[in-house]
Amino acid sequence: MVLLAQATQLAAASQAWPDDRPGDRIRASVPDLVQLHAVRIAMEQLARVPAPQRPYARDQAEWLVRSAAERLRERWSGEPMPEAMLEAMAAARAAIAASLYAGLRCLRWPGPGSLVVPRWFDELDGLVGSMAIMEPGTIALQGEVIAWWCDHPPLHCPGCVEESLAEPVQVYRRFDASGRYEGSDTVPLHAELPAGMPMLVPLCVAGERVGSLSRDPAAWLALQRRAGVPGPSASG
Repeated sequence: MVLLAQATQLAAASQAWPDDRPGDRIRASVPDLVQLHAVRIAMEQLARVPAPQRPYARDQAEWLVRSAAERLRERWSGEPMPEAMLEAMAAARAAIAASLYAGLRCLRWPGPGSLVVPRWFDELDGLVGSMAIMEPGTIALQGEVIAWWCDHPPLHCPGCVEESLAEPVQVYRRFDASGRYEGSDTVPLHAELPAGMPMLVPLCVAGERVGSLSRDPAAWLALQRRAGVPGPSASG
């Protein structure tokens, strides 16, 4: 809303500029500035658009931002561009990037205790959208996200709760120098990442495969238990 207010103020102020080259440049830039704000607002509301239509909407948004930015750069070539225009371009691009996760959903293990993530079945056939999951055999602690996805059919895991997720996350296990478990952290995926071992494996982003499941579940589970990760007993 701050950026939109800036655009409104600039548009109003442009009418008071004199009829000379600097004033003409400001007035000519207002439609592009409004277009950038419109793209940002549309991308922030992309979750309301049916999932199959989101990729086309993002492509259109990218074209609109690129064309508006090109016009502004040409118009302000050799002159300092107003800060409001630079901020509008950055905000529109950031909104497009964030829209890759519009409508994000997750599976969370509510507890009590820990969960050994079971085998994933048909949900992983024909990967589309964006998705990250814990590998089978991973010990999930109480309250942790074991999978997230968007633009993809829902995932299922007995005992887990499906809910909306504001942004993609990564779950980390921390170990000491001897390899013993020290603790866990859940952080936004695009934040500064802490030291540790990531538990969620990204499988696809915007329909492009970026990873795969590679661990043997039994061997992986045994490795975690030897490291002291708290989980169900071997007999449980």
